[in-house]
Amino acid sequence: MQSDKQVPRSTGAEPVRSSPRPWVGPVIVLIAAACLAFGTALAAVSFQHGATPLSVLSYRTTLAFLVLAVFLAFSRRAEKLPWRLRLFCLGLGFIVAIYSFGLVGAIARIPLALAVLTFYLYPILVGIGAWATGQESMTWRKLAQLLIAFAGLALALNVGGGQLNLAGLALAVMAAVTFALLLLINGRILQGRDSRPVTMHMLGMGAAIFWIADLTAGEFPLPETDIGMAAFIGAGIFYTFAIITLFRAVGMIGSVRVALFMNFEPVTSVALGILLLGQPMTGVQLAGAALVILAIVWAAVPGRRAGVP
Repeated sequence: MQSDKQVPRSTGAEPVRSSPRPWVGPVIVLIAAACLAFGTALAAVSFQHGATPLSVLSYRTTLAFLVLAVFLAFSRRAEKLPWRLRLFCLGLGFIVAIYSFGLVGAIARIPLALAVLTFYLYPILVGIGAWATGQESMTWRKLAQLLIAFAGLALALNVGGGQLNLAGLALAVMAAVTFALLLLINGRILQGRDSRPVTMHMLGMGAAIFWIADLTAGEFPLPETDIGMAAFIGAGIFYTFAIITLFRAVGMIGSVRVALFMNFEPVTSVALGILLLGQPMTGVQLAGAALVILAIVWAAVPGRRAGVP
């Protein structure tokens, strides 16, 4: 682990692309995090009106794939991937499906707060993984930001007691590990590359896997009310925007900073719980949300020397 004042060592990996406006990447991630939180809240509403997690996953992944495919079909600047990279990106679709199934399965078995908190181990895993693979240096500053954000989440989500479901916890851990792996892989292959074709191939394979699961189950439940259907449609729209912009940001600011800024998602979810579900926040939860915001703001402030994230 390096001191925050040291210039990161050369790793042989291509550096993350710099931007004349360094605030753009973090803002994109924060918007993506908020959209994911809105999508999750709307998906929960659709579940109450007859939809299932699998039908939501199938619809939203397919929508995101189709939007990207149509856009790239009419884009003159779209990058054509080499066939080997194309096959590799299709393989990443399996990781997309695994982490999605893991998170949804965990939510079905353990309290939502515990599932979300466990899943948000992934920023720490991304930080450790990026350091171990030489993608980015791990400084005391980065480690402190990750730990403060995680501690704030523990308070903001107010995880209570209750009997622990080991299967649900294992699924949440699986989701965290596979999502961290997905960000790390994308952080390496997206450096200097257009993220949209890569994301399209991942989503295409993920959607195919979900539809195979639908055919195996022999059903595709839709919401039975207008409110439920509106929430169902909205969940896909928010997810489509979020997932496309998220991987775009990975190529701009790196997987570690993206993972850190994504801590804004569960905090937003807590706020949506107040607005949409009438769930008030306690003083402890407000303190936790403040810690997460502190970590995000700290991460957005440049280091003392150039090259220090």
